[in-house]
Amino acid sequence: MPRWLHGYKAWGLTRPSRLETRLFGSRHYTEFVRVPCASSGDITVSLHNVSHHHPTTPLVIFIPPFSQPGPEPAVPLPACLLHHPTAIINYRWRSHTEDERPDVHLQWPTPLHDVLFGYSWLSSKLGLTDGTSPGPRSAYVYGSYLGASLAASLALTESHLPHPSRPMTVRGLIAHNGIYNWTMFLPDHPIHKLSRARRRKGLVFPLPVSNTLSEDEADDDDIFALLKRQTTFLFSDPAQLFDPFASPCLFFHSPNLHVPQDFTTPLTENSSLLPPEWTQAIDALSSSSSSFSISTEPSSPDSPSHSDPESAAALLARAEHQAKQLRPPRKGYLVFPPRYSTLRLPETLLLYNDDDDHVSGGSKTRISASTSTRSGARNNAPSAARRRQQKSRNSFRVQANELAGLMRRSLRLLEFRERTVGDDNDEDYEAVVDLEDARTREAERRVQIRELRRLQQAGVETGAAVPGLDQDGEERVADWLRERIDEEGRLVS
Repeated sequence: MPRWLHGYKAWGLTRPSRLETRLFGSRHYTEFVRVPCASSGDITVSLHNVSHHHPTTPLVIFIPPFSQPGPEPAVPLPACLLHHPTAIINYRWRSHTEDERPDVHLQWPTPLHDVLFGYSWLSSKLGLTDGTSPGPRSAYVYGSYLGASLAASLALTESHLPHPSRPMTVRGLIAHNGIYNWTMFLPDHPIHKLSRARRRKGLVFPLPVSNTLSEDEADDDDIFALLKRQTTFLFSDPAQLFDPFASPCLFFHSPNLHVPQDFTTPLTENSSLLPPEWTQAIDALSSSSSSFSISTEPSSPDSPSHSDPESAAALLARAEHQAKQLRPPRKGYLVFPPRYSTLRLPETLLLYNDDDDHVSGGSKTRISASTSTRSGARNNAPSAARRRQQKSRNSFRVQANELAGLMRRSLRLLEFRERTVGDDNDEDYEAVVDLEDARTREAERRVQIRELRRLQQAGVETGAAVPGLDQDGEERVADWLRERIDEEGRLVS
């Protein structure tokens, strides 16, 4: 009996289910475990083939693309993980209608808490705690779409240096089509500073707060646009987008925009400038000069001297808004991982699908197919050019490149430089250049980014399946996992 089964009563183990599959000619065992999340109910952790492997075998933690309801969520295991002991943390992340009154608030930060409770359970029950092993059990975190954001946050904050006192540590991260900076969906983000003509072409879509979509949005039915439209349902407040655990890129730099009052209204359109009499009152209150005096003319009923508490609050709100308009924040880089901490950036594989393939059989695909059938190859070039012009500034490609760039920058400037303190010789220019090139190559090896050819989205329209990797993506993940686990085994031996 597996070691973790001895405490099944305390953790509320549901019935183990034994499933058989003909894939690879082997038996596939799945066990469902209920893990309590303090006062937020409980989640289900699915264990796949865990009891068939040695306790020291690296564990793969799979965070599903989307939240699946039910005590035994039907989350398919990617084929590239079938040969590995895998645990699925079935988090909860969804909104509710006005008619529903859920006992647990399932918007952010509930999914983060679920993932942390799930990892804590896996670490305590499946980690190496007997004290006889040379180090903790290695874990590799894999997630896609919403799960990729959670996987990145978990990996960045749990990738500690191996130590016998730790039962488990994250050694690698695999993320596919993730959102790593949710603040890019806000209209004031610098990424959306395009010309008015390009905005009219539909390159930047406004973020709706309801199911009423504009004409451009209705035609854009790819998964990235769907995630963008779901932002207001996944998060209850715009300030939550600035949480580094929701937007892992913010572990590495400060946000370069103010927290807005809502998800859709830019600061330039939120309110007009302050009236002149309000500006005079603010100058009078903030002035330190004794010679400054407020006008003695009779004030109107609308002046600040006759304002009630509500108008005073409105004055402060509009003054704050004007200050935000006049002085937007500048992006500043942060030191992550923190100095003198046991954290180390994990080896990472970021996957994304090409923007041209971000169409799930919708109108764009059908139009392209019918046009090429009727008119032949002469229309292919204009169609491709139009598709390139319609690419948004924000995409899975942009998200992956930003996170990869920030992680590589941290490796070059922090981890690698601390390792080679005293090795730099300012007099030997060629040696310095070679050292910098070596750091760059090692950073690119540690944090890899790969573009996939196409995106399987057939299940998005029918609801029959969760969009996943194609065969090329499955092979890349399988090869990357095998190389990292083999390399880890050689280092241990």
